Amino acid sequence: MSLLVGLAIERGLFQGTDEPLADTFHPPLPPITGPDEQITLDDLLTMTAGFEWDESNVAEFNVWVLAPDQVEYVLARPLVSIPGTSWNYDSAAVHLLSAALTASTDAGTSGFADEVLFQPLGIAAREWELDRQGIPNGGAGLSLTARDLAKLGELVLQGGRSGSRQVVPADWIRDATRVRFTAVGGLRATGTLGYGRLWWLGQLGGKTLLLAWGYGGQFVAVLPETDLVVVTTAKFQGLGDGAPAQTSAIMDWIALSVLPAMR
Repeated sequence: MSLLVGLAIERGLFQGTDEPLADTFHPPLPPITGPDEQITLDDLLTMTAGFEWDESNVAEFNVWVLAPDQVEYVLARPLVSIPGTSWNYDSAAVHLLSAALTASTDAGTSGFADEVLFQPLGIAAREWELDRQGIPNGGAGLSLTARDLAKLGELVLQGGRSGSRQVVPADWIRDATRVRFTAVGGLRATGTLGYGRLWWLGQLGGKTLLLAWGYGGQFVAVLPETDLVVVTTAKFQGLGDGAPAQTSAIMDWIALSVLPAMR
């Protein structure tokens, strides 16, 4: 979603990261109640929309997934902080970016992604979970092969380039991987991590780490200083309380086995 928003801005579909979310929808969004209804695209990209939300376990996420309308569900959540001021991991809020893309493009999120990102990278096979209104899930549910996930990591490693083609603007990659909020999470191997625009940012083995972090240990770890991309996939169904331990163990493996093997 971070890459797609950058591409949408480049093509003029969105006016910029400071554009209010409500301005991307026609007809307008349902009303948002709280201290400030001017949630911007950047608030969604940085996990600072301000909705009341608890993703410390899967319970609230699952209720949202099963709701009759996922967009209306998250918009009905009260705002508990002024947008842009307080970080809180919220997959449902990120889904609003996919809804905004669907409202702003003839091809919808999925078709737009195929045209501007997946096809240029040679990614042909994918599955993408849809919400009850047919909108691709912006916060989860995109299935790609490990090799294709690595292509996305390489794209970021190379500043948005793939071969001789600049697929994503280099300045967007730089901005998306710049720390906006510090010490918002972490793992045993990484210590505390910061956050950019839907990227976790920090250190691994003393090296700069740009991390796409999915539930249960689905990782795309980009380490620019070693010219390395590491992709891991893992069974996540039914993990329950075991998810944090599995996630941490997988990152330990990258730190203790993969990095020392680099020459």
